[in-house]
Amino acid sequence: MKTFTKGTLTTTVDDDDRRIPEYLANGWKETTTAEKAKDDADKRIDKAIGEANESEGKGKGKGGGKGKNSAPDKKVNDAVDAAKTAEGEREAVDDGLIKAEAAKK
Repeated sequence: MKTFTKGTLTTTVDDDDRRIPEYLANGWKETTTAEKAKDDADKRIDKAIGEANESEGKGKGKGGGKGKNSAPDKKVNDAVDAAKTAEGEREAVDDGLIKAEAAKK
């Protein structure tokens, strides 16, 4: 990522953005890009992306997986949501499938 400033305006673009020469030609100055501090949500997202990438990499049968480097966004979002839900539901829930009399025997 590259950050450019012009007066009080600031913009951040990808390293390969096609507009970079235009920014420089129009008087924008390239400045250092500050790294954002990772919070708890970023850590959960990174973990979910890693887990989704692991599951995507394991192929079935001959030829292995599809060889993708990143998982689709929907799978990552689902993984983040599932991790968040699991974190909030740590205690056991009685779903009524096991009868108390059967458990005593």
